[in-house]
Amino acid sequence: MAWGYRLELMGGREGVRCRENDRGCAVGNCGHVPQYLSAYRYTRANGRAVTATRPLCVSHARQFSMKYSLAWPDTLRRIKRTSLASWVQLAA
Repeated sequence: MAWGYRLELMGGREGVRCRENDRGCAVGNCGHVPQYLSAYRYTRANGRAVTATRPLCVSHARQFSMKYSLAWPDTLRRIKRTSLASWVQLAA
């Protein structure tokens, strides 16, 4: 049984590492460039919990996020947080 599903944008280090090793998307024969990392935890037969990570292209990352009801990583970056000063002005 698996738990703790995550989807995040691939950082600079992971992107460079995938390009150096000529790794593509981890799903089947998809040859697209991976831009996201999916991760989940599962328990092995010996009872030890292990985290599995896989690089995914945009389309497979979207399928992963829809399958496990995860927030799309880009949407969180676009939300502008209001500063404390603007809250104070609204309260006055």
